[in-house]
Amino acid sequence: MKLVKPILALACLMLITTQSPAADKKDAVIAVVNGKEITASMLQAYQKSRGFIDNISQQQQIQMMVEELINRELIYQDAVKNGVDKSESVQAQLDLLLRKNVVAGAMLKNVTEAAKVSDEELKKEYDKRKDQLATHEYKASHILVEKEADAKTIIAEIDKGADFAELAKKKSTGPSATHGGDLGWFKPDEMVEPFAKAVEGLKNGEYTKTPVKSDFGWHVILREDSREVPPPPYEQMREQLKMRVQNLQIENYIGSLRKQAKIERKSGK
Repeated sequence: MKLVKPILALACLMLITTQSPAADKKDAVIAVVNGKEITASMLQAYQKSRGFIDNISQQQQIQMMVEELINRELIYQDAVKNGVDKSESVQAQLDLLLRKNVVAGAMLKNVTEAAKVSDEELKKEYDKRKDQLATHEYKASHILVEKEADAKTIIAEIDKGADFAELAKKKSTGPSATHGGDLGWFKPDEMVEPFAKAVEGLKNGEYTKTPVKSDFGWHVILREDSREVPPPPYEQMREQLKMRVQNLQIENYIGSLRKQAKIERKSGK
């Protein structure tokens, strides 16, 4: 996973301050934190300013953003409850930071609007990245148990010819047990890392010869099939590509400012 670069994280903070739309009566509510609503428009503004990270599905990232907004609201509410917002030093910082964020955010908006992104540029970016956007999906079943010893016993039974699906129905503690352990089709990033790595390391028709440990317990995994998933079509990726290009524009803009600036870092005592 690639982390958002500090420059872009700073840009996100400034843009979210200046671009968050006012809540609308018809705005869909996606979460309520101690009575305070977090709306779809807030998420949309945060998503637009934050951008997406490579190698994580958009659905997962949107879920992460919702949790980040919830965390931010919780911290804010606790700060207000404890009177942190009333302190003179905080009020002074708010006045200064609000002014800087609003002005700097407006400047970043000007930068992205002035540098128009053409379809030709976006298509070039798509062509450059489409091989990375292609991925694999796997079809697998698993048997989940609490103890490693139980998983080893199950593997020994499969080695002797026992039916995987029947064992899953009888012994698995996971919700897929009723379906013989069948998990259907999934992408690796939709599963916890140890599970995903184990599946990727198998060939179709193979099962794990040693138990796989995850936060859920011990797994015995059968990889049934795999398929290559082509990259999403350009039109589907257009907005995400536009955000990526705009983020690069912001990064280049701030980089040019840093090159021209005289910056002195003072080491603290």
